[in-house]
Amino acid sequence: MSTAMLLTGLGQAVIYVILGTGFVWLAKRIDDWRTKAFNDDIHIDDGNVAVGLRRSGLYLGIAIALTGAMTGSSKGFWLDIVQLSVDGLFITGFMFSTRFINDTIMLGHIDNDAECVRRFEQPDGTVKTGNTAVGMVEAGMYLATGFILHGSFSGGEAPFSGDPECHSLFVIGQAILLILGLFYEMTTPFNVRNEIKADNPAAGIGLAGILIALGIILMASLSGPFTGWKTIWQDFHLCGVRHGHAADFPAGHRPAASADHQHSR
Repeated sequence: MSTAMLLTGLGQAVIYVILGTGFVWLAKRIDDWRTKAFNDDIHIDDGNVAVGLRRSGLYLGIAIALTGAMTGSSKGFWLDIVQLSVDGLFITGFMFSTRFINDTIMLGHIDNDAECVRRFEQPDGTVKTGNTAVGMVEAGMYLATGFILHGSFSGGEAPFSGDPECHSLFVIGQAILLILGLFYEMTTPFNVRNEIKADNPAAGIGLAGILIALGIILMASLSGPFTGWKTIWQDFHLCGVRHGHAADFPAGHRPAASADHQHSR
């Protein structure tokens, strides 16, 4: 590889990093505006773990989703940059819109923003700010959504990955995540929402872990170019969504494993 090619590759990589970082910054600014009733940065500086968890989940979710948009066949560097920019706007919009839906359904009757700055008196008389359990669950929701977006936007062959099929796959994946998350809540021997509202970190970790695990499974089901709805439903079955475990894949049917469509632009 010549020096010129090496420098060109490094320059293009830097542009991708700048663009990706820009979307993380955009997500931070939107969340700052959304939570303008209190200053998240001050709460993080004061040691509010709940706010730190929800913010880290948002940033990681955006990054995970963007890496999905960066896979697929290259159409030329500058067209790839335009495509990633469009996909990034879709991803950011989906991340915040689904946050509202997820919180409303998964943590109904709990005001996440209020809980993350709520003051709790500890048994020793000290006061702690922030419901850590709520912060964990919200971080888990962001990560799970990021994984689903990664699968939905990966391997696109259309001029832009933000096509109707891509959006439909995301909506289906998000609906399955909510249904299975609610199923987890209903099958636990304790009231998950009450424990989370009472700031039980173990309950928050358990629900967040389930959501992240489901998000990873759904990502595997959705990854790759769109080849028809029949194939998608077969992949859902193969990934164990129906049975709750990863199944053995017949040869040539493992989603997102083919080098033909899972390579970086």
